[in-house]
Amino acid sequence: MVRTGTGRKSAGNGGGTARRRLALALAGGALLALPAIGQEAPKSLLPDEMAAPVESAPVAVPQDLPVIANSAADEALPGDNPLLPDETPEDAAPDAFAQAAVRDLSTWGPMSPAAGGYGPATFAGGNGRFLATLAARLAAPTASRWASIVLRRALLSDSVAPDAILAGDWIAVRAHLLMRMGEIDGAKALTDRLPIDRYTPRLYRVAGQVTLAAADINGLCPIAATGRLLSRDPLWPIAVGMCAAIAGDDITAAGVFDSLRAERGGVDPFDVRLGERVATLAGSAGRATNIDWNEAPAMTRFRYGVASGAGVAVPAEMLAALGPARFGWMIGNPGLAPEVRLAALRPAAVLGTMSAEGLVAAVAALTPGDAPDDTRAGRLRRAFAAASLADRRAALAEIWASESGDNYGARLESAPAAARLPLAGGGAIAADVIAALLAAGDTANARRWWPVAEAQGGDIGARAWALLAVGSGSVPVTAERFDDWRSADGGDARRAQLLMAALAGLGLADGAAWDGARRQYLSRGASNWTRAIDTAAAAGRVGDVALLAATGLQGGWREVPPLHLQHIVASLTRVGRGAEARLIAAEALTRG
Repeated sequence: MVRTGTGRKSAGNGGGTARRRLALALAGGALLALPAIGQEAPKSLLPDEMAAPVESAPVAVPQDLPVIANSAADEALPGDNPLLPDETPEDAAPDAFAQAAVRDLSTWGPMSPAAGGYGPATFAGGNGRFLATLAARLAAPTASRWASIVLRRALLSDSVAPDAILAGDWIAVRAHLLMRMGEIDGAKALTDRLPIDRYTPRLYRVAGQVTLAAADINGLCPIAATGRLLSRDPLWPIAVGMCAAIAGDDITAAGVFDSLRAERGGVDPFDVRLGERVATLAGSAGRATNIDWNEAPAMTRFRYGVASGAGVAVPAEMLAALGPARFGWMIGNPGLAPEVRLAALRPAAVLGTMSAEGLVAAVAALTPGDAPDDTRAGRLRRAFAAASLADRRAALAEIWASESGDNYGARLESAPAAARLPLAGGGAIAADVIAALLAAGDTANARRWWPVAEAQGGDIGARAWALLAVGSGSVPVTAERFDDWRSADGGDARRAQLLMAALAGLGLADGAAWDGARRQYLSRGASNWTRAIDTAAAAGRVGDVALLAATGLQGGWREVPPLHLQHIVASLTRVGRGAEARLIAAEALTRG
């Protein structure tokens, strides 16, 4: 059997009926240490031995990552073992990926420039060892949705591999980081379309993890036998047993599970039972019993992927152990309950793994029947189509109030409806509408609201000016305007620092008139990180800049130094990603 759109072939030739039984069973459960703010020289986020890219001879990324024991290498690759709990608790959709032909792996990626990719030179000329280390140490997800989108597009771009790393290992690095960012469809697009004979040992390991995060049990089968030879990870013998049953080889499957149960200090009995559950669904192998989650030591990627892929209900309260990336994995997993997936939609959109339009469509698809007006789907319906403009505006305000914190997910959910809202009478919510539209990347509609916000004046006009000054470039930017904004804004020094950093990064705060504000609010200094991103930008390496930008935005927005924002905006603009740089700046003002 050949998996659609991939280069993998399944193990075994028989068992078609058994595979169909498993498919039916699976379908049965289907429903729909950062620096302080403003300090002069932030501590470098880069490894000491890799303060800046250096030239070196091509080498493979080390393969000897541990299987079970926690170690420094586990910290470098959070959650690398799918049988252990993770240690670290737009906008092109998958169908926009260009089909990748089987060719030299030195140029590889599913996203063409026409689909939003950054082209073959995305990582060309970079140092692969340096980039792989950055990727491994990145505590994904980052503070910024739009920085994640930039990095996602770079990692998925059909591009040349950097120097000093094997091409197959570079694909593994990209897929592993995408998975940790919550971008599971992209990670699978990188690995699934490769022919198995081009896999490196590292790529086998990463492909196994990606397949589990995607809850794709069948996807393990083409790689299980070789994965077992290359790694001591208990995933592989369980996968061999499950896949033997899927292929109709009940004798092999039963032997594998008997052997695993007999081992002392080996695979956890709960994981063996999960594997046997799949084998029982596929054929007659195994003696699966009911799955009691009270017997599971913790939630792991293996338990999540195998259980939900086999239609075993996964307790929602245990999912948090998978970390924030789980939201991106969960939204497309039909083995989870609709209410669980519904709750994951906004966090997934904030991660950058789904568009605002996709978010709205998913809310509708996962909401049963005709939802009352005071429900999530009901508020969206009223925001789109209430009888009066006042009711539509009120529904938008209710959506924004439905989420605590920076309510960025609620803004994203409201953006498609806000884009259709007429300007008349909307002065009171103009700044909020602009923030929602910029969150979704809809700069054209955001610009339409400037005359309304300007006429409204006061705090609303000031907020709108700041957002559009950095987010779309559609308003006049002068030092006097900045001073007026400071007066209306109420004296928040943090927001002033972020706005000044963004304006400086965009080259909009130059000249003598800006000297006082620059001295007061703009951070000075340099670090290994600032030098590295500036060097990458000067060389035109958009992929390096995207990855370094993500490392400079780790943690929450409140922990991001304004100096980092300035260099990120300036560097992205320099490599031709000015639109994305502006959206990151607007996000900083909205969330920071």
